[in-house]
Amino acid sequence: MPLHNQTLVGGWGKADSLIVRIIRCISYVAAVCLVGIMFVAFFNVLGEKILHKGIPMSTELIKYLHVPAVFLCAGFVTLDRGQTNIDLLSQKFPKKVQDIVNICSFVLGAAISAFVGYRGLVQMSKHIANHVKSSTTGVGFPLWPFSLIFAFGFFMLAFSFLWSIVRVVVPKVDVAPAPGAENEEGGEEA
Repeated sequence: MPLHNQTLVGGWGKADSLIVRIIRCISYVAAVCLVGIMFVAFFNVLGEKILHKGIPMSTELIKYLHVPAVFLCAGFVTLDRGQTNIDLLSQKFPKKVQDIVNICSFVLGAAISAFVGYRGLVQMSKHIANHVKSSTTGVGFPLWPFSLIFAFGFFMLAFSFLWSIVRVVVPKVDVAPAPGAENEEGGEEA
């Protein structure tokens, strides 16, 4: 049986692929931060075990690199439908009811995410006004960029929820896979 994908009709499909591509590229920054966390932790442990002197601000670096690692990829996870859905009950509903429930949850998610993003901007302005720096190691760096990343991540998540509404509302068409694409059993199409 051939593997079929569904895409949004007309210009909506092009807009959808552009939005997914942009948000995926932003999530690559999160992957780079995750690699940074790994390297800092590795070299800190290596330094402490061999040289008996680790990286001075490793704990802080790891702590603050988690901000982009988590919040810059949340929007992509939402668009990619990678979040956990518990649909034992909703899968028994008719398609229209499922769509209504999904739209309501996307609106609620967008509202909450936008509010949290706004509060992140408020926190960022407080960090800038008070010149707040990280301080546990004595080598402080400004915290406002992390508040900005936090806010941006939540605004991107809110946008992803809103775009998910578009994906539910706009009609879709079946698209056959490209020649040579794998079928559901893992073999190539004949």
